[in-house]
Amino acid sequence: MPDYEFEVTIVAVLRVQAENENLARDIVASSAPLASPSADVIRLANEGEFLLGKQATIVAIDFEKPDQDSIKLIGVEGQDEPR
Repeated sequence: MPDYEFEVTIVAVLRVQAENENLARDIVASSAPLASPSADVIRLANEGEFLLGKQATIVAIDFEKPDQDSIKLIGVEGQDEPR
């Protein structure tokens, strides 16, 4: 059975507590906790799909760390508008 590889766009909203926006952006770009799910998480997703009668298996998922240009500020708690 062949393996099909897809690239998908996933949007994640991260809330970062930092002294300023630059520090918050740096932590998102350098060490955001965006990682592949564990083998157990993939196994559970596959089991759920098979119960629904879908005969396909996810074998791996890889996430890339975001780059500075892809980080979009959408809000600042306690302020009316993002700066």
